Formats: sequence, structure tokens, C-alpha cells
Amino acid sequence: MKFQNEIEIQASINDVFEFVADMRNMPKWNYFVTKVTQENGNGPERGVRYYQTRKTDSQRYEIIHYELGQSLIIKTISGSSPMFERHLRFEATANGTRLIDEMTLRTGYPGILERFVVGRIRRAVAENLGKLKKLIEYGQTQLQDGRDIYLASIGGAEAKK
Repeated sequence: MKFQNEIEIQASINDVFEFVADMRNMPKWNYFVTKVTQENGNGPERGVRYYQTRKTDSQRYEIIHYELGQSLIIKTISGSSPMFERHLRFEATANGTRLIDEMTLRTGYPGILERFVVGRIRRAVAENLGKLKKLIEYGQTQLQDGRDIYLASIGGAEAKK
């Protein structure tokens, strides 16, 4: 199943790209992701692999496309579940940056159930993007699980519960 969300963030395209491309920042704006560890490389770039722990499962994925300031694609490594490919595109706007988040998801559920689940996931992703917007624009946000996240600078954040 495929779905797309977009959001406009009032910050420079370079700042938004830098923050989002570093997958280790994901737990700062996606409440369902509890930890992301970079397994190789020196920073976000093509070929870098990550291990992601979520509340109910974990995945390994890799950046398979990286175009500085414009787009990146991450894809789960064989054996991870659910399997996904996520294409993040960044466009400059008059007020900042438009982030277009396109996800192809294979849950393994039967067709009708997958359509139901994917609708819920799409809404959750949209909610998480709203948390990202608030974090970057205002320097703080509260995640759905109650964690308060404060952005010390565009490159870092700390959580308080």
C-alpha cells in the first residue's frame, strides 16, 4: 500500500533536511519510535544503515538515495517487518520548506485489513509530521506519549517526561 503526506515548515530547507535526514532524530518527533542507532558511516548519506526500535517491533533500514537538501529514500533491509520504503522530498516555499513524505508499506496483512491498517498509519504519520513542524518552528513539542521534547538547536533536542 502507498500513501503520502505533506507539511509546510517555516524553516530553511537546509535546516529541515539536515534534521530529518539524520534518522537518529526520529524519536524526537515520532512517538512510536523509541530509539534509532546508526550502524555504519559518518552521517546521513547513501548506504548508511540504521537500527530502529519502536514500541512493538524493530527494523533495520538503509538510505538508498541521498540528494543533499532535496530528497532521500530509506528502505527496510530484508527480514525486517513491516517492510517499507519511504521517500522524503524537500521543496523550498515562500515561507520555508514543504516536506513530502511518501510511504510504500507492506504489512503482510490480508488486503482489506491492510487497507484499514494503512489508513490508521497514514493518519499517525501525519500527526507525527505535525510534531516535527512544531519542534522545528517553536523549539518544543509534546509527543502523543506525553514526552516533552525541547530543541536546543536545530542539531539537537532533549526529552523530559
